[in-house]
Amino acid sequence: MRGSAMAAELKKGTIVVACLSLISLVLCATDPNDLAILEEFREGLENPELLKWPASGDDPCGPPSWPYVYCSGNRVTQIQAKYLGLKGTLPADINKLSMLSNLGLQNNNLSGMLPSFSGLSQLQYAFLDFNNFSSIPTDFFDGLDNLRVMALDYNPLNASSGWLFPSALQNSAQLVNLSLMNCNLVGPLPGFLGTMPSLQGLRLSLNGLSGGIPSTFNGSNLQILWLNGQGGGGGGMTGPIDLIATMVSLTSVWLHGNQFSGTIPQNIGDLTSLKQLNLNSNNMVGLVPNSLANMELDSLDLSNNHFMGPLPVFKSNASYASNNFCQSVPGVPCAAEVMALLDFLGDLNYPSKLLASWSGNDLCGGSWLGLSCQNNQITLIAMPNFGLNGTLSPSIAMLDSLRKIILSNNSITGTIPSNWTSLKSLVLLDLSNNNLSPPLPTFSKGVVVLNNNNPLFTSNQTSGTAPSSPSGSAASAPRLAVLLIHQLLFLLEHAKMKAPRGINLWLF
Repeated sequence: MRGSAMAAELKKGTIVVACLSLISLVLCATDPNDLAILEEFREGLENPELLKWPASGDDPCGPPSWPYVYCSGNRVTQIQAKYLGLKGTLPADINKLSMLSNLGLQNNNLSGMLPSFSGLSQLQYAFLDFNNFSSIPTDFFDGLDNLRVMALDYNPLNASSGWLFPSALQNSAQLVNLSLMNCNLVGPLPGFLGTMPSLQGLRLSLNGLSGGIPSTFNGSNLQILWLNGQGGGGGGMTGPIDLIATMVSLTSVWLHGNQFSGTIPQNIGDLTSLKQLNLNSNNMVGLVPNSLANMELDSLDLSNNHFMGPLPVFKSNASYASNNFCQSVPGVPCAAEVMALLDFLGDLNYPSKLLASWSGNDLCGGSWLGLSCQNNQITLIAMPNFGLNGTLSPSIAMLDSLRKIILSNNSITGTIPSNWTSLKSLVLLDLSNNNLSPPLPTFSKGVVVLNNNNPLFTSNQTSGTAPSSPSGSAASAPRLAVLLIHQLLFLLEHAKMKAPRGINLWLF
């Protein structure tokens, strides 16, 4: 009896264990939809053996789990198959892996069209960089509400036409790092990227972006901003970089290989965390601020721009070849006359027509466009019809040898600096056909001042020896004679010709 009872209990226990095992098997079996997607992925590969997935396996979540597959319960949450050299395509319905949170397929040879990731609401990390995907669907970013990192670098997406930033990306409020280098992005940099509160890394190098840095980037929390190499030779992003100085968390800024213009912001020193700044090969102008020279950076590249003035003594390991510095030795000042003219140039917004020739520290020994000298002293500033805009600099008053200033037919605004009346050699000031404002300073009687056709002045207001007169009247003859003489003198001097005998070049 006792043996029979023990046998019955043992049989009962075996049944319980078997039932528990069956229940465990049912609970742990991979979700059939997830399994189907993984099988489809394997079938789309030319070299599936690299995954080392069992040929007859039907439970990727295990135990034991398939290599490179990670699960939570019976749902696939991660696929980490990077650096394997996989060749093939991704399943068109990969977005049915609805619990997928991390996808790591970088550095393979995957190709074809990227499938839509629309609806992968649990996805946080997607690394698809360094593959050969050829196109991207317009709804790729739809519904990625929990996305934190996206990397699509070095994929030839939409190679013939490029692709625009999708607006759906702005709904990924938790995005921390966005890396889309060399993947044929085109169009403007969207403003919403500057307002994403969690975004720290924005790497968009080597694409076809155009336009400027949007105003929404003012005060952004970005730490890494890489916009270098947009559009290859001749293309790229444009406009000033002033907003950079407001992003005080920046550690790395790459803007090289674009068409950015304007000056380096004076408050660049506010970026106390900055370690890398690359402005190589842009159209930047002006003096290098002391605040930048005093920063201790790991790397600083200012080469191939139009920076002017003295070459600073940098605290960083700086590159600065192919610029317009007045000296080649750091810390050596420019001549006072050079600095005065650079101030003049800056107030006129550094016109591109002058940038190439205004270089060095010798005004009369070089080929400074629009300037002429006599006896090694500057006597003429002649820039009519140069497309100038901006204001007139008081620093010109330092150039005592100036005899004529001809800035007619431009778009200069503001007022005429009152200290220009101290130019003791001045005989002609032609500011006609601009947009200057009163008041008109009182020059000495030996100075002809032409300011006609400046709408904000009253009717043809002049001073000096060329008083205004009613248009078309006989009284305008002296003024006409003055203008004709002025034009003749300009042509003679600007062409560096000798005046014919009997003509006094300084007759007014």
